[in-house]
Amino acid sequence: MPEIEVLQPSTPALQPAPSVKMSSATSSSHKSNTSSSKPVLELDQPPPPLFADDEKKSSKIQELRKLIENCDDFIRRNDDLFLVRFLHCCDWNVDAAYQRMIKLFKLKHDHPDWFVDKPLLHYEGILKRNIKFALDKRDKNGRRIFVSKMGNMDINTFAATDLAHLDELWFELMLNELETQKNGISCLIDMSGYSIRSMRYLTPTNIRIATQKADLMPLKHMEFHVVNSSAFMNAAVAILYPMLSKQIKDSVHFHYSNWDSLHAQLGKDALPAEYGGTNGETFDYDMLNRQLLDMEHHYDSLVRFGYELKPHVDPSKYAKFFRNVDKIKGNKRKNKSKKNEDVEE
Repeated sequence: MPEIEVLQPSTPALQPAPSVKMSSATSSSHKSNTSSSKPVLELDQPPPPLFADDEKKSSKIQELRKLIENCDDFIRRNDDLFLVRFLHCCDWNVDAAYQRMIKLFKLKHDHPDWFVDKPLLHYEGILKRNIKFALDKRDKNGRRIFVSKMGNMDINTFAATDLAHLDELWFELMLNELETQKNGISCLIDMSGYSIRSMRYLTPTNIRIATQKADLMPLKHMEFHVVNSSAFMNAAVAILYPMLSKQIKDSVHFHYSNWDSLHAQLGKDALPAEYGGTNGETFDYDMLNRQLLDMEHHYDSLVRFGYELKPHVDPSKYAKFFRNVDKIKGNKRKNKSKKNEDVEE
């Protein structure tokens, strides 16, 4: 698939904005283990309203939609499932949800390279590195489990922004589930094989932007469970910890290799034997990645939001923004080419 050109004024081919439809059907590749509440997304069809039988919630969704439609000159996603993420997170306070969305929009405007801007197949290579992925079963508290295998990172190939894109792709999947919006996400961070060279990721700028993005995630409950850490990891945490927000600090738990401690928080049913669990010997990466790849059309339809201007807006008004993003994309291509050359040598 050719790369989608973003940052262009609206064209008739891209309108109207894609709709999100919830269906009872599930993909055969992960039907048996996925929570029954997980919606399947079908775009470009009229979406059924969420909470149609709850007049108060329906009114709040519509109120937030009107605010977002008029918030700025860019086309923004405004389907029910997306808006409800922020309303759930903010206890259905419309103003708080709106403010959180605006802050996230501003962060994307100021740091576009930290946000997904290409079709899903562009990320297939990094997905198959199995650095980050969501399990098909939930923990004991009904939360999705999001695994980060830090030892699978290649510092010579991927930048911190590439990892941010991976996070965003998987969180898009998980946050389209009402059960996840309600219960939250447990992040399992496996530090085995983590290279000291990866310390170069921990720059003040990277930490600041990554922390801001995590804090603005439309999710009420998110916990971090670190396993297989080491003395080196403790040194990294000593550097990183003061720069983290209080919200993140309070949600980090270190289990080292104590599986009883991990199971007390997550349970055993969703974890494979390598973490002392009962869900098989190891991860079925092909099946887990298929959760994303089966939704290619959905992801490709989302690329435009926050980058594409409304039809009536003069692009020259945002010429500086467009130039900055084009420059960032150009620098990323040059850096990636240089890294590939270094690896070949």
